[in-house]
Amino acid sequence: MLHSQSSLFTLACALVVSACLLLYQRSVIRWRARQRGRPLPPGPKRWPIIGNMLDIPTWKPWYGLRDLLDKRASNTSNRIETPLISLAGHDFDFAIMQYGPRWRRHRRMLWQQFHPGKVDIYKPVQRDFTRKLLAGLLEKPGKVKQLLQYQIIGTVMKITYDIDLEDENDARIGYVDSTFSGLRKVTVSMQFLLRHFPLVQYLPAWFPGAGFHKLFAESNPPCAWMLDVPFSQAKADTAGPSIVAELLGGIQTSLSGSKDDSESEEQVARNVAAIIVEAGSDTLVSTLEGLILALSLFPEVQQKAWAELDAIVGAHRLPDFDDRDALVYINAVVKEALRWHNVSPLSIAHVTVEDDELHGYFIPAGTTVVPNIWACMHDPHIYPEPEKFYPERFIGEDGKLNPDVLDPATLIFGSGRRICPGRYFVDAALFLTAASVLHVFDIGPPKDENGCPIKVEFQASHGFLSYPEDTRCTITPRSAEAVALILGSQ
Repeated sequence: MLHSQSSLFTLACALVVSACLLLYQRSVIRWRARQRGRPLPPGPKRWPIIGNMLDIPTWKPWYGLRDLLDKRASNTSNRIETPLISLAGHDFDFAIMQYGPRWRRHRRMLWQQFHPGKVDIYKPVQRDFTRKLLAGLLEKPGKVKQLLQYQIIGTVMKITYDIDLEDENDARIGYVDSTFSGLRKVTVSMQFLLRHFPLVQYLPAWFPGAGFHKLFAESNPPCAWMLDVPFSQAKADTAGPSIVAELLGGIQTSLSGSKDDSESEEQVARNVAAIIVEAGSDTLVSTLEGLILALSLFPEVQQKAWAELDAIVGAHRLPDFDDRDALVYINAVVKEALRWHNVSPLSIAHVTVEDDELHGYFIPAGTTVVPNIWACMHDPHIYPEPEKFYPERFIGEDGKLNPDVLDPATLIFGSGRRICPGRYFVDAALFLTAASVLHVFDIGPPKDENGCPIKVEFQASHGFLSYPEDTRCTITPRSAEAVALILGSQ
């Protein structure tokens, strides 16, 4: 009996091994048929199961990764499937949705509100909050980040929901800021772990290495608030102009069908409204923080900006959108701000949908494509002395913007079908803020108790989203006329 059982066990093991070998052989044959002799792109040797996980730098990985830019939008518009999105409460965010019909519905609805022919209607609100920023910096120059958040979040809350924030201490600013609290600290290794070993998400929070639960839990209540509270308020009162009122009105006129269809479109509208406030405010505030830090570190930039503003705008009014074409140097400052500090150094990874080929190399379906924005924006062959904040790099010998220099906006805002629909709105906000702040303020280094300058070095924080770590500076009005301009604009 024992001998018979042993024989059966041996036979079973042999069958299992044989089946595994046959499956492996089958997969190799299929792989070679797909590859058709084309090599994979050059890179370090892959390990079984974990692939190249050990080759990914664990600290600020954009310094070490090589990029493969997205030039095949029809095949590289997908996103990584990972449970971290739902864990962080970001199922509504179309920027990280899987490519497909659901994504297209969100993208279409958002684009309708932010295409070039539409963004001009938001300029009065942008102007109003930019002038509130100037007044805030005059009165409370030590609260730069809070005032920038009030400016940007106040703007998008107004145009999206017709909601007025009180000041920089409004609790709703904290709710919006906290929606990104989980994703801000997501690392490449954490993304890899949750993507390839999704069962890890079910580990209890007390288990060693499961601290990500705490990170993601912080952003879930603010995300739920962002989706429901302001939208419900705007839905209850659609008398004032707002994106939500327009979206709801469009749903009512375009859908004569079932209640289920109407509710489905309303959920898309709810998601889109939350995306506008969340995504626009976080990245724009970080970019402006980087700009103000750069101005404090490179005073020669301010000198040239002042000369242009004084000549074009003059001392008796504030800059406005109509001045943009004439303010060449200010436009170059905006481009350099986007290049110098990258809020999303590795952008958001793309995933190929089908097998592809690039420069003779085989790109299998399911390949993760990482656009290394930081490497592109700091390539010394494109931008000499990339660590220097030097707007002149974008200006030609004729005194105009040089079209031959790579415009950071072509990469910063994404690529292909995943390009940011709100880029024109963001660009307008950056221009008016840069021109207005430079027109009336002198930004310098922080000072100690003896009035001596404190040396500050630019350092970007670690994580999926990156922020300037030390933004200390002094902000003082350029003149008595500048103070009068600020006070008179209120």
